[in-house]
Amino acid sequence: MSERTMDKETIDKLIDKAIEIFSTKGYAATKLTDITNSLSISRGPVYYYFKDKHGLYSAAFDRFEEGLRQIHQEVFSTDKSFINQVEDMIFQFVKHISVFGDNFFFMVDEIPELEEIRRRYHTMNQELYDDKYRMVEKAQKEGLLKTSMEPKKIVDYIYLVYFAILEGVNSRILSDYSDEEIKDWIRIQFDGLNNRIRVD
Repeated sequence: MSERTMDKETIDKLIDKAIEIFSTKGYAATKLTDITNSLSISRGPVYYYFKDKHGLYSAAFDRFEEGLRQIHQEVFSTDKSFINQVEDMIFQFVKHISVFGDNFFFMVDEIPELEEIRRRYHTMNQELYDDKYRMVEKAQKEGLLKTSMEPKKIVDYIYLVYFAILEGVNSRILSDYSDEEIKDWIRIQFDGLNNRIRVD
């Protein structure tokens, strides 16, 4: 096994464990030893690869952001209808975000040393929202979606469904449902919107 492979394995293990611990305890309550002890390693690799707890949290956030942006890009590059793309996006977003749990971002807005993460988080959310807004506008101009609803209302509806499904997963209401059943819940939520904006 090469040194580079070992490095990548160590880095991935540390980030995986950091996500698990941060998602349970939150950033402020997590100590480096919570992460290293659970992996039965010293703090040396954290200092070497990430410098400190903040660096490890930043690496975990990088994985969070990269995952969402990749999902967004891949889903909206398919040839499915807009609503079907949105349904896929919500399902995949929820699966990705649920790994990070409720507490990963707990108090992130109030912790001064996480200011850069806070800014990146809100910038990313705004950019993803704006992307969907532009997609709706473009689809309406091209006659692919009806103009009976303003783009903002359509995108806001998408986010309402997204947050409802995410809360259902995080609160464990949907924990007994299979992936296919959760996808059905998402489809049901979009039936009304689809009927209003679909071009027959």
